[in-house]
Amino acid sequence: MKRFTTKIILLSIPILLLFTGIELALRYIPNDYKYKKEYLDNNSNDIETLILGNSHAYFGISPVYFTDKTFNAGYVSQSLDYDFEILSKYLNDLKSLKTVVLSISYPTLYTSLRLGSESWRVKNYVIYYEMNISNRISDFSELLSFKLRDNFYNLIEYYIKRNIPIYCDELGWGTSYNSKDALSLTETGKSAAIRQSIDIRQEVIQQEFKNNIAILNSIIEFCNDKNARLILITLPAFKAYRENLNGEQLNTTIRTVSELASNYNNCDYYNLISDSNFVEKDFYDADHLSEIGAKKLSELISSKIDETQN
Repeated sequence: MKRFTTKIILLSIPILLLFTGIELALRYIPNDYKYKKEYLDNNSNDIETLILGNSHAYFGISPVYFTDKTFNAGYVSQSLDYDFEILSKYLNDLKSLKTVVLSISYPTLYTSLRLGSESWRVKNYVIYYEMNISNRISDFSELLSFKLRDNFYNLIEYYIKRNIPIYCDELGWGTSYNSKDALSLTETGKSAAIRQSIDIRQEVIQQEFKNNIAILNSIIEFCNDKNARLILITLPAFKAYRENLNGEQLNTTIRTVSELASNYNNCDYYNLISDSNFVEKDFYDADHLSEIGAKKLSELISSKIDETQN
């Protein structure tokens, strides 16, 4: 029995070494999460405006058009709990913080990353942001988070083809949604609205709603303690998207956020979902702005911030 156990251990060592080597190689590959964490580690003391939120903020708000020193820490499918985790992680470092800009989208109050179809992204916050936010073993490993063929594809793309998977600019804004590659606004409007619509009367969804309201209050209080202003914003969307939304879900979101913002002196809410200043060329798809729309929106938000500071 002892000899058998020894053989098993000896056979396991090469497998463990191979696993470790692949895991480390995968973690060495650059990515947006790693980049944003490193930027915040090195520059959070100087940031005056911090942008948070999901893909609408990531692609739709570009720091380059802001007067203040600004960084976009938003990302695809980033839910409110992770926005708050980022703020909390840099609590003592954001010494120059004046404003937080946070996107509030149609599904924001009813969803969380960990329960959604892209829950695999949680591992990026665990591994690269070094957040203690999960008990799932797979969230602590690149190798366990994807199929083996996907991991080898990533290794080949970086180590052999030399493709660097960074999709944001130096200030954190997502550069992939370019107007020259714009998708059909009619088709994406309907599909996105259907995908993001939720039966908000379900008990589990009602609990998510309560959780998100509590987190939103915590974000407001964080900003208040920092003597910073919080700008909540629902970004512009094309009519093909708006026309397919569930009225109850949309109206409850707008009403709830409006009431919440009105209760705090340091909080403003701008609902731009139907803003007629944003036209077809401003959109990459029906609910995301292109670089043209991002410039227009970013300049608008910056002017709003400048007005509150004067």
